[in-house]
Amino acid sequence: MKIKSCVLFFILLFSVNLYASSPIFLKITKNFKEKADISILFSQNKDNYWEKLVSVLGRDLEYSGYFSVNESIFTDNISVAKKKYTTQILLLGDKLSDGVKISIEDRLDEKLLFEKNYKKTKFPHILAHKICNDIMLHLTGKPGIAESKILFVSDSSGKYQIYQIDYDGDNLTKLTNSEFLVHYPKWLTPYKEILLISYKDGWPKLVKKNILTGVETIILAEPGLNACASPCKKTEEMAVVLSKTGHPEIYITDFNGKILKRVTYSKTTDASPSLSPSGKMIAFVSDRQGTAQVYTMTRDGTKIKRISYVSGYSTSPSWSPDGTYIAYVFMKAGNFGIAIYDVSSGETKIVSETLGSEEISWAPDSRHIVYSDIKRRPHTIMVIDILTGDRRRITSSKYNAFSPNWSPF
Repeated sequence: MKIKSCVLFFILLFSVNLYASSPIFLKITKNFKEKADISILFSQNKDNYWEKLVSVLGRDLEYSGYFSVNESIFTDNISVAKKKYTTQILLLGDKLSDGVKISIEDRLDEKLLFEKNYKKTKFPHILAHKICNDIMLHLTGKPGIAESKILFVSDSSGKYQIYQIDYDGDNLTKLTNSEFLVHYPKWLTPYKEILLISYKDGWPKLVKKNILTGVETIILAEPGLNACASPCKKTEEMAVVLSKTGHPEIYITDFNGKILKRVTYSKTTDASPSLSPSGKMIAFVSDRQGTAQVYTMTRDGTKIKRISYVSGYSTSPSWSPDGTYIAYVFMKAGNFGIAIYDVSSGETKIVSETLGSEEISWAPDSRHIVYSDIKRRPHTIMVIDILTGDRRRITSSKYNAFSPNWSPF
């Protein structure tokens, strides 16, 4: 198939048309470093609503990592206008009485890659995010990130509190208003419940907070440390670190903090667990061989295997949502970097040697990672594309922000 610069190719399952029984998936190689050029043509009236929608949609497509938007225009006649374009991929927005029909065409091979009707929503950015996510899922088979949100801690109000922000840096929302320290937020039930560490009364306890009602419930308050919660949606369990025995060990609990199983029994420190999406495996950090390194094990604590060998200090493992990779942070020459371990092949790829922080979290697409750059002043929340290395800043440069956690969808 003829594709410019070998950027992408399409697989048509069972040799059927797009809407017969199987979709066309956009397949990207792991060493993909280019983007597919796309132009956006809209027949809607050029008013504030549709201008905003096209602007956000173009940005969403760029942020996905798969596309480079050449141009976005409004036209009275799409059929005529699109003949002037040499761009292989066109996104077309045709006016409907109550919304818009979105189509994506591959002009070189004369294929319709995507088509769906949308009703107009109150806010244009919401519709733009929805359209982009539908396109990403249909073409790549993976969830889009445009409707996702990121938790983090910030001192923008003068005290460290937990905030929520859209993946593109819009719609900053303060979620806590505590007089005591709160830290390490994690999504439990996306857009409804979060986990956080509360230092009320001076020691760390694991708290579940309903962000819709504001109700907070202490779910783990064992003597010593209660931290490092890693939820698994499939099993509705969490891997956590407790030090009630005198030093940190990894346990499995349910979403209400009921301890189901102790996993590690080591005289050394075992910490920072990350449950695999299936709930069958755990990545974790241990100094059992002298320095902090990343290991994997089964959920019952057996088949322990070291996977980090890139430096003398590795930490913060995070399992990608699709189960393909384990990202972790390493330190070399005083700088933090990020490495990606391929679970299937056992190979490790260095994404960056200048990350700036130990705190990372995957996006729903298993392609982007959010992290806090503490080398910047103030500290900022950043996103990196593990395939292209592209980075973008999420939070304002006016206040400190750290401990990010990306929603699973």
